[in-house]
Amino acid sequence: MDIDSLNAFISIVETGSFSKAADAISVTQPAISKRIRTLEEVLNCKLFERGQRDIQLTKEGEELLPRATSILREVQNAKQSILNISSDISGQLTVVASHHIGLHRLPFVIKPFLQKYPDVDLKLLFMESENAFEALDHNHADIGFITVTPGAYPNYVEHVIWNDPMSIVCAPDHELATSQSTSIEKLSKASAILPSKTTLTYQIIEKLFASQQLKLNAAIPTNYLETIKMMVSVGLGWSVLPNTMIDEHLAILSTPEYSPSRKLGAVTHKRKTVSNAAKALIEQAEKVWGNEG
Repeated sequence: MDIDSLNAFISIVETGSFSKAADAISVTQPAISKRIRTLEEVLNCKLFERGQRDIQLTKEGEELLPRATSILREVQNAKQSILNISSDISGQLTVVASHHIGLHRLPFVIKPFLQKYPDVDLKLLFMESENAFEALDHNHADIGFITVTPGAYPNYVEHVIWNDPMSIVCAPDHELATSQSTSIEKLSKASAILPSKTTLTYQIIEKLFASQQLKLNAAIPTNYLETIKMMVSVGLGWSVLPNTMIDEHLAILSTPEYSPSRKLGAVTHKRKTVSNAAKALIEQAEKVWGNEG
Protein backbone atom coordinates (compact mmCIF):
# COMPACT_ATOMS: atom_id res chain seq x y z
CA MET A 1 0.00 0.00 0.00
CA ASP A 2 1.90 3.08 -1.24
CA ILE A 3 1.29 6.78 -0.74
CA ASP A 4 0.64 7.48 -4.44
CA SER A 5 -2.15 4.89 -4.54
CA LEU A 6 -3.78 6.30 -1.40
CA ASN A 7 -3.52 9.81 -2.80
CA ALA A 8 -5.22 8.64 -6.01
CA PHE A 9 -7.97 6.98 -3.97
CA ILE A 10 -8.64 10.15 -1.94
CA SER A 11 -8.64 12.32 -5.06
CA ILE A 12 -11.25 10.13 -6.78
CA VAL A 13 -13.48 10.28 -3.70
CA GLU A 14 -13.19 14.08 -3.51
CA THR A 15 -13.71 14.76 -7.21
CA GLY A 16 -16.17 11.94 -7.92
CA SER A 17 -14.37 11.06 -11.13
CA PHE A 18 -11.25 9.21 -12.30
CA SER A 19 -10.56 11.83 -14.98
CA LYS A 20 -11.01 14.79 -12.63
CA ALA A 21 -8.85 13.08 -10.01
CA ALA A 22 -6.14 12.55 -12.63
CA ASP A 23 -6.20 16.27 -13.43
CA ALA A 24 -6.14 17.16 -9.73
CA ILE A 25 -2.94 15.24 -9.04
CA SER A 26 -1.39 15.85 -12.49
CA VAL A 27 -1.26 12.28 -13.84
CA THR A 28 -2.94 10.54 -16.77
CA GLN A 29 -6.22 8.69 -16.34
CA PRO A 30 -4.61 5.30 -17.16
CA ALA A 31 -2.02 6.02 -14.45
CA ILE A 32 -4.63 6.75 -11.81
CA SER A 33 -6.62 3.66 -12.82
CA LYS A 34 -3.48 1.57 -12.44
CA ARG A 35 -2.89 2.95 -8.95
CA ILE A 36 -6.40 1.98 -7.89
CA ARG A 37 -6.02 -1.52 -9.37
CA THR A 38 -2.75 -1.93 -7.46
CA LEU A 39 -4.42 -0.80 -4.24
CA GLU A 40 -7.36 -3.16 -4.78
CA GLU A 41 -4.94 -6.04 -5.39
CA VAL A 42 -3.01 -5.30 -2.20
CA LEU A 43 -6.23 -5.10 -0.16
CA ASN A 44 -7.87 -7.97 -2.07
CA CYS A 45 -11.14 -6.09 -2.48
CA LYS A 46 -13.04 -3.74 -4.75
CA LEU A 47 -13.02 -0.09 -3.67
CA PHE A 48 -15.39 1.54 -6.19
CA GLU A 49 -18.64 0.65 -7.90
CA ARG A 50 -18.48 2.22 -11.35
CA GLY A 51 -21.85 3.33 -12.77
CA GLN A 52 -22.60 4.92 -16.11
CA ARG A 53 -22.61 8.46 -14.70
CA ASP A 54 -20.95 8.26 -11.30
CA ILE A 55 -18.88 6.15 -9.00
CA GLN A 56 -19.65 5.00 -5.48
CA LEU A 57 -17.49 3.64 -2.71
CA THR A 58 -17.99 0.01 -1.79
CA LYS A 59 -18.26 -0.91 1.89
CA GLU A 60 -14.55 -1.71 1.78
CA GLY A 61 -13.87 1.69 0.22
CA GLU A 62 -15.87 3.43 2.96
CA GLU A 63 -13.83 1.55 5.55
CA LEU A 64 -10.56 2.60 3.93
CA LEU A 65 -11.43 6.30 3.48
CA PRO A 66 -10.86 7.65 7.04
CA ARG A 67 -7.73 5.52 7.42
CA ALA A 68 -6.29 6.66 4.11
CA THR A 69 -7.01 10.29 5.03
CA SER A 70 -5.27 9.80 8.38
CA ILE A 71 -2.23 8.13 6.79
CA LEU A 72 -1.75 10.90 4.23
CA ARG A 73 -2.15 13.58 6.89
CA GLU A 74 0.47 11.95 9.10
CA VAL A 75 2.91 11.60 6.20
CA GLN A 76 2.49 15.29 5.44
CA ASN A 77 2.87 16.14 9.13
CA ALA A 78 6.11 14.15 9.27
CA LYS A 79 7.50 16.01 6.26
CA GLN A 80 6.45 19.36 7.73
CA SER A 81 7.97 18.60 11.15
CA ILE A 82 11.30 17.82 9.48
CA LEU A 83 11.14 21.01 7.38
CA ASN A 84 10.35 23.07 10.49
CA ILE A 85 13.66 22.04 12.08
CA SER A 86 15.54 24.38 9.74
CA SER A 87 13.57 27.42 11.01
CA ASP A 88 13.36 28.66 7.40
CA ILE A 89 10.20 30.58 6.58
CA SER A 90 9.53 29.60 3.00
CA GLY A 91 7.55 27.21 0.84
CA GLN A 92 3.89 27.03 -0.05
CA LEU A 93 1.29 28.38 2.34
CA THR A 94 -2.40 27.93 1.51
CA VAL A 95 -4.82 30.29 3.24
CA VAL A 96 -8.61 30.16 3.07
CA ALA A 97 -10.56 33.27 3.98
CA SER A 98 -14.08 34.60 3.85
CA HIS A 99 -14.58 37.26 1.19
CA HIS A 100 -15.06 40.01 3.76
CA ILE A 101 -11.88 39.20 5.69
CA GLY A 102 -9.93 38.66 2.49
CA LEU A 103 -10.95 42.02 1.05
CA HIS A 104 -11.12 44.24 4.12
CA ARG A 105 -8.79 42.71 6.70
CA LEU A 106 -6.13 40.40 5.29
CA PRO A 107 -4.36 42.94 3.03
CA PHE A 108 -3.04 44.67 6.18
CA VAL A 109 -1.54 41.35 7.29
CA ILE A 110 -0.42 39.79 4.02
CA LYS A 111 1.44 42.79 2.60
CA PRO A 112 3.97 43.19 5.45
CA PHE A 113 4.20 39.40 5.78
CA LEU A 114 5.26 38.91 2.15
CA GLN A 115 7.62 41.87 2.34
CA LYS A 116 9.35 40.23 5.29
CA TYR A 117 9.21 36.65 3.94
CA PRO A 118 9.50 36.83 0.12
CA ASP A 119 10.33 33.11 -0.15
CA VAL A 120 6.81 32.13 0.94
CA ASP A 121 4.55 31.09 -1.93
CA LEU A 122 1.22 32.23 -0.52
CA LYS A 123 -1.98 30.93 -2.11
CA LEU A 124 -5.17 32.68 -1.02
CA LEU A 125 -8.55 31.02 -1.58
CA PHE A 126 -11.83 32.86 -1.00
CA MET A 127 -14.75 30.85 0.32
CA GLU A 128 -17.56 30.96 2.85
CA SER A 129 -16.54 30.23 6.43
CA GLU A 130 -18.50 26.97 6.44
CA ASN A 131 -16.63 25.72 3.34
CA ALA A 132 -13.32 26.89 4.80
CA PHE A 133 -13.74 24.47 7.70
CA GLU A 134 -14.24 21.67 5.16
CA ALA A 135 -11.07 22.67 3.30
CA LEU A 136 -9.09 22.60 6.54
CA ASP A 137 -10.62 19.28 7.53
CA HIS A 138 -9.63 17.74 4.18
CA ASN A 139 -6.08 19.05 4.55
CA HIS A 140 -6.40 21.39 1.56
CA ALA A 141 -5.38 24.51 3.48
CA ASP A 142 -3.01 25.54 6.26
CA ILE A 143 -4.90 28.42 7.92
CA GLY A 144 -8.46 29.70 7.84
CA PHE A 145 -9.37 33.35 8.48
CA ILE A 146 -13.09 33.09 9.10
CA THR A 147 -16.11 33.89 11.25
CA VAL A 148 -15.93 31.81 14.43
CA THR A 149 -17.78 30.95 17.59
CA PRO A 150 -14.96 30.75 20.16
CA GLY A 151 -14.71 27.35 21.83
CA ALA A 152 -17.18 25.68 19.47
CA TYR A 153 -14.68 23.79 17.33
CA PRO A 154 -12.95 20.95 19.20
CA ASN A 155 -10.94 19.86 16.15
CA TYR A 156 -9.40 23.29 15.59
CA VAL A 157 -6.89 25.56 17.27
CA GLU A 158 -7.98 29.20 17.59
CA HIS A 159 -4.83 31.30 17.28
CA VAL A 160 -6.12 34.87 17.29
CA ILE A 161 -9.71 36.02 17.76
CA TRP A 162 -10.91 39.58 17.32
CA ASN A 163 -14.20 41.45 17.50
CA ASP A 164 -15.95 42.59 14.35
CA PRO A 165 -18.56 45.16 15.46
CA MET A 166 -21.56 45.40 13.16
CA SER A 167 -24.52 47.72 12.68
CA ILE A 168 -28.04 47.44 11.39
CA VAL A 169 -28.19 49.61 8.29
CA CYS A 170 -30.51 50.79 5.53
CA ALA A 171 -30.45 53.35 2.73
CA PRO A 172 -30.47 57.00 3.89
CA ASP A 173 -33.86 57.49 2.21
CA HIS A 174 -35.43 54.27 3.55
CA GLU A 175 -38.46 54.75 5.79
CA LEU A 176 -36.61 53.13 8.70
CA ALA A 177 -33.96 55.88 8.56
CA THR A 178 -36.50 58.53 9.56
CA SER A 179 -36.79 57.24 13.15
CA GLN A 180 -34.40 58.29 15.91
CA SER A 181 -34.42 54.71 17.18
CA THR A 182 -35.57 51.45 15.63
CA SER A 183 -37.08 48.55 17.54
CA ILE A 184 -36.72 44.92 16.55
CA GLU A 185 -40.50 44.92 16.04
CA LYS A 186 -40.14 47.68 13.41
CA LEU A 187 -37.45 45.66 11.66
CA SER A 188 -39.73 42.62 11.55
CA LYS A 189 -42.22 44.61 9.45
CA ALA A 190 -39.62 45.54 6.84
CA SER A 191 -37.71 43.44 4.34
CA ALA A 192 -34.22 42.31 5.31
CA ILE A 193 -31.35 41.33 3.02
CA LEU A 194 -29.14 38.76 4.71
CA PRO A 195 -26.60 36.07 3.80
CA SER A 196 -27.60 32.40 3.80
CA LYS A 197 -29.11 30.60 6.76
CA THR A 198 -25.91 28.60 7.25
CA THR A 199 -23.91 31.74 8.10
CA LEU A 200 -23.29 32.86 11.65
CA THR A 201 -24.54 36.37 10.79
CA TYR A 202 -27.95 35.05 9.75
CA GLN A 203 -28.15 32.77 12.78
CA ILE A 204 -27.41 35.67 15.15
CA ILE A 205 -30.26 37.73 13.68
CA GLU A 206 -32.63 34.77 13.50
CA LYS A 207 -32.02 33.98 17.16
CA LEU A 208 -32.70 37.61 18.11
CA PHE A 209 -36.04 37.65 16.30
CA ALA A 210 -37.02 34.23 17.68
CA SER A 211 -36.31 35.41 21.25
CA GLN A 212 -38.95 38.10 20.77
CA GLN A 213 -41.30 35.81 18.86
CA LEU A 214 -41.06 37.99 15.76
CA LYS A 215 -40.91 36.95 12.11
CA LEU A 216 -37.73 37.62 10.16
CA ASN A 217 -38.69 38.68 6.65
CA ALA A 218 -35.40 38.05 4.87
CA ALA A 219 -34.41 37.74 1.24
CA ILE A 220 -31.19 35.78 0.75
CA PRO A 221 -29.68 36.75 -2.62
CA THR A 222 -25.99 36.14 -1.91
CA ASN A 223 -23.34 35.66 0.75
CA TYR A 224 -21.18 38.47 -0.68
CA LEU A 225 -21.45 41.32 1.78
CA GLU A 226 -20.41 43.81 -0.89
CA THR A 227 -23.44 42.83 -2.99
CA ILE A 228 -25.72 43.01 0.05
CA LYS A 229 -24.34 46.47 0.79
CA MET A 230 -25.21 47.62 -2.72
CA MET A 231 -28.75 46.24 -2.50
CA VAL A 232 -29.29 47.95 0.85
CA SER A 233 -27.88 51.25 -0.41
CA VAL A 234 -30.52 51.43 -3.16
CA GLY A 235 -33.35 50.85 -0.71
CA LEU A 236 -34.19 47.17 -1.19
CA GLY A 237 -34.17 46.46 2.56
CA TRP A 238 -32.17 46.61 5.79
CA SER A 239 -29.26 44.42 6.74
CA VAL A 240 -26.48 43.86 9.27
CA LEU A 241 -22.99 44.78 8.04
CA PRO A 242 -19.53 45.14 9.60
CA ASN A 243 -18.73 48.70 10.63
CA THR A 244 -15.66 48.59 8.38
CA MET A 245 -18.00 48.56 5.35
CA ILE A 246 -20.26 51.43 6.33
CA ASP A 247 -19.99 54.69 4.40
CA GLU A 248 -22.13 57.66 3.32
CA HIS A 249 -24.32 55.39 1.19
CA LEU A 250 -25.74 53.69 4.31
CA ALA A 251 -27.62 54.93 7.36
CA ILE A 252 -26.95 53.28 10.71
CA LEU A 253 -30.13 52.43 12.59
CA SER A 254 -30.10 53.05 16.33
CA THR A 255 -31.31 49.83 17.98
CA PRO A 256 -31.13 50.18 21.79
CA GLU A 257 -32.34 46.59 22.18
CA TYR A 258 -29.44 45.11 20.26
CA SER A 259 -25.79 45.81 19.42
CA PRO A 260 -24.74 43.26 16.78
CA SER A 261 -21.21 41.87 16.75
CA ARG A 262 -19.40 38.74 15.69
CA LYS A 263 -15.99 37.16 16.15
CA LEU A 264 -13.43 36.63 13.42
CA GLY A 265 -10.39 34.47 13.83
CA ALA A 266 -7.42 32.55 12.49
CA VAL A 267 -7.71 28.78 12.95
CA THR A 268 -5.78 25.65 12.05
CA HIS A 269 -6.69 21.98 12.29
CA LYS A 270 -5.46 20.21 15.41
CA ARG A 271 -4.22 17.22 13.42
CA LYS A 272 -2.13 19.32 11.04
CA THR A 273 1.45 20.30 11.85
CA VAL A 274 1.71 24.08 11.56
CA SER A 275 4.53 25.16 9.25
CA ASN A 276 7.02 27.90 10.08
CA ALA A 277 5.39 30.07 7.40
CA ALA A 278 1.95 29.54 8.93
CA LYS A 279 3.28 30.41 12.38
CA ALA A 280 4.82 33.61 11.02
CA LEU A 281 1.57 34.64 9.34
CA ILE A 282 -0.36 34.02 12.56
CA GLU A 283 2.18 36.16 14.45
CA GLN A 284 1.68 38.95 11.92
CA ALA A 285 -2.10 38.69 12.36
CA GLU A 286 -1.68 38.93 16.12
CA LYS A 287 0.31 42.17 15.70
CA VAL A 288 -2.50 43.68 13.62
CA TRP A 289 -5.57 42.31 15.40
CA GLY A 290 -4.32 41.26 18.83
CA ASN A 291 -5.80 44.35 20.56
CA GLU A 292 -9.23 43.91 18.97
CA GLY A 293 -10.20 40.71 20.83
